[in-house]
Amino acid sequence: MSSPPKDNTSPPSKVVEPTKVNTAPQQASTSPGDGARIPADQIRNPSEVDRNDPNINVVEIPAEKKQSPSFKEQVFGYAKVIRGTALGKSDVKEHGEQVLRGEETIPTKRRGSTSD
Repeated sequence: MSSPPKDNTSPPSKVVEPTKVNTAPQQASTSPGDGARIPADQIRNPSEVDRNDPNINVVEIPAEKKQSPSFKEQVFGYAKVIRGTALGKSDVKEHGEQVLRGEETIPTKRRGSTSD
């Protein structure tokens, strides 16, 4: 069995010129005062800034989201909702829903002697 005949083609590196990049690569912050940090005295409220000024860059930070319940709290909340639904206890179900919304916390389990 013989291999197919090779044609005399050149590899792409010998046919095509290498690509040239005209921009410098992104650099990390290398020295203090290079503009990576904004001094606290330059931070303004959006109401204090003229938005039509081309020399001012306005960055608005969205309000903080309410933190969702932890995994443990979610398990507790869903268990309470299911238990309240199955047993027909609306107060238990409502407590579970409040835990899932982050309005209530789960009770801490007491360990050790209760005579303290």
